[in-house]
Amino acid sequence: MGKAAVKIHPRQALVADIGGTNARFGIADIDQLTIAHFAIHRVDRFPSLEIAVKAYLDTIPDRPRIAAFAIAGPIAADIIRLTNAAWSFTRDGLLAATGADELFLVNDFEALALALPHLMPRDLHQIGGEASVERAAKAVIGPGTGLGVGGLVWSASGWTGVPSEGGHVTFAVENAEELAIVDRIRSGRERVSAERMICGPGLASLYRVLTEMKGGSTTGLSSVEVVGRALAETDPLAGAALRYFVTWLGRFAGDAALFYGARGGVYLGGGIPPKILDALTTGTFRAAFEAKGRMSGYLAPIPVYVIDAADAGLTGAAVALATAMQAK
Repeated sequence: MGKAAVKIHPRQALVADIGGTNARFGIADIDQLTIAHFAIHRVDRFPSLEIAVKAYLDTIPDRPRIAAFAIAGPIAADIIRLTNAAWSFTRDGLLAATGADELFLVNDFEALALALPHLMPRDLHQIGGEASVERAAKAVIGPGTGLGVGGLVWSASGWTGVPSEGGHVTFAVENAEELAIVDRIRSGRERVSAERMICGPGLASLYRVLTEMKGGSTTGLSSVEVVGRALAETDPLAGAALRYFVTWLGRFAGDAALFYGARGGVYLGGGIPPKILDALTTGTFRAAFEAKGRMSGYLAPIPVYVIDAADAGLTGAAVALATAMQAK
C-alpha cells in the first residue's frame, strides 16, 4: 500500500537538529509546536547533510516551503562546518536540498534553550534544588559527541535564546590526580577544553587513560560500552571513569549556572544524560554542582533537570523559525 497523502500547510516547516552523531528531522506545525514524521539518521551513514535531507524528504509525501535547521557549530561563515563531524555545507546548497523557499539556521543549543518553556513535565527529571524562579535565566548544557552550551533569558518580547561556544572553555582540574589524567589526554595538544573531557569520546578516552595508569591495556571501548559496564558494576575502572565524568559534568553545570545567573534552572541535554540518570542522582553530581566556595549558597536552590525528549531540538528550531517570521 502507498503512503497516505498528508497535506502540508503554509505554517508547517521542515525542521532538523543536526549534531555530531545524529541528524533528527521532522515536520513542525510552527503555531502549535507539534512535531510529526520524526526520524533520526546517523550522520556517519551519509556523505553530506544534503544527501541526508533528501533521504528524509523521500519518506514524506510533500515538501514544506519553509525550513529551519539547528546546527551543532557556528553558523556565521559562508561555509558552515559541524564542529564534531565531517559535514560542511553552504546555505544555498542546503536550501536547494530542502526544496524550500526559505531556510532559517540557528545554533543547536540556542534552539534547545528555546524549547525549554515548551517541554512537558514528563520530559524532565529533576536533580536536586528547589523550584525554578519564574522568568529567571536558564542554562542548557549537553554532553554528547561534543559539549553544547546555551542560555535562555526573559525580555520584553518574551524568551530569547543565547547561543554559546562555552563547551570550548579550558578544562579546569582541582587536584593532582585530575591533573595527571589531563596531562595524559593532552598528548601534545596546547590545551584541553571542557568539551574534550565532558563528552562521549572524552569518556572513552578517560577509561583508556585510567586503564593505562593502572598498568593495563584496553582494545578501546566506546563510551556506550563504558557506561554499560559502569552501570552494571562489572568493571571497576568503568565505574571510576563514570564517577569522574559525573563529577566534571556537575562542576561544569555549576559553572554554567554562575555564567548565566541561571536561577531558572540548568538543563542537561545531549545524548548522554538520559542514559546515565541513575549515576547523576547518586549525589556526586549535585555535590560537584554546588561546590563553589562562597557561591555554594547561591547554587543550592537552583534545580537541575535532565531532558528526556528526543525531539526537543526540533521544537526549538520551530520556535526560532516562528520568532523570525514574526519579525518580518
